[in-house]
Amino acid sequence: MKFDIWTFLFQIINFVVLLFILKRLLYKPIREIMEKRRGLIAKTVEDAERAKKEAIELKEKYQEEMNNLKELRIQMFEKIKGEAEIERKRLMNEAEKEAGKIIEKEKAIFDTEKRRLETELKDRVIDNVPVFASNLLKDISDEELHKSIYRRLLNELGGIASDITKIKGKDETLTLDLITAYPLNEEDSRKFQDTIESSILQKVNIRTTVDKSLIAGLRIKAYDMVYDSSLSGQIDALSLRLKETA
Repeated sequence: MKFDIWTFLFQIINFVVLLFILKRLLYKPIREIMEKRRGLIAKTVEDAERAKKEAIELKEKYQEEMNNLKELRIQMFEKIKGEAEIERKRLMNEAEKEAGKIIEKEKAIFDTEKRRLETELKDRVIDNVPVFASNLLKDISDEELHKSIYRRLLNELGGIASDITKIKGKDETLTLDLITAYPLNEEDSRKFQDTIESSILQKVNIRTTVDKSLIAGLRIKAYDMVYDSSLSGQIDALSLRLKETA
């Protein structure tokens, strides 16, 4: 291929002319566009930096608010916990006081009921003592025991007669009731009458009756005075003493 210098020069001239035309027509607008684009990029970067800074500040502010909220929540929880503990103690104290009142009331009722039952039990025991003792003595007593009590009574007639003389009336004859658990023979009756008459220095009219409920022993009635040496009388006296001391 043959190199043509004129063609080469012509192409160079065309290229230079093209550059001149491009410079005159396109360089300035393109430069302005580039400057504007550079400014826009710089502004975008600046806005991005500012937005990033604002985001960081917002994040820090949010984190601070969250920390404050957390601290406030802890404080509120501690406050509520303390108030709840105070209320719990108050309710416990009120419950203890109320329980104490209920216990005292129930204890008073229990003590009253206990005393009532104890009294009722004592009364029942005391009421059953005569029956139990009578049944027991009926099984073991006999006429020999009765005579033993009668002999002891004769020995005590002096004291009985002394009491009778203090209350005897003006009648020449003293009427005396003699109740005996077993019938007295003629000798025992005469001995009794002689002893009492010699003691009170007065004639005595003795009305003798037999009462098996006496179990053993005798009962003497003169005026308003009663001297009871019978086993049933002793049982009644014991029952009365138990009631007085119960």
